Amino acid sequence: MRIYWGGPMFTAAEVAYNLVMAAKLRERGHVVYCPNESEPINDKTRTDITAEKIYRADIEALEDANVYVCQVSEDSGTNWEAGYFDCLSRHVDSARYWGVLGLATDIRLNVVPRPDQARAENMAGYVNPFVSGGLLRSLGIVYDEEELFARLEEIEGAHRGKASE
Repeated sequence: MRIYWGGPMFTAAEVAYNLVMAAKLRERGHVVYCPNESEPINDKTRTDITAEKIYRADIEALEDANVYVCQVSEDSGTNWEAGYFDCLSRHVDSARYWGVLGLATDIRLNVVPRPDQARAENMAGYVNPFVSGGLLRSLGIVYDEEELFARLEEIEGAHRGKASE
């Protein structure tokens, strides 16, 4: 299966996590595009890298994938990619583009909301309902890495079964 790995990619911790996850997915036999590895568009010493070049490179990689796996976040680029891939899977070619799977590992999502605590005092995590609704309508949301790997096996198995019919 060809996977595009999406998520925040700007801090050292985010980059490290993305690279580790790309490696773990490859160990399981997947072909993975991880934008942090994309050269030359991530070479920050170059002055000829434009938003349009980044867009074209990432769109090409999205269109080469079967599944878009994204970290559930409020990162606008991640959410834009998820919407683009969802459109490919629902309106372009569902046999080629299988859908979007969210990985929600933010520990704040485990906090029970407290109605007596308003605004910033309420420690419950928040995910934009439009984003979570789209993920749930597509391939779903998983909450840890092992669940991610198992869900990807299910997805791949389901599509292998369709290909042999």
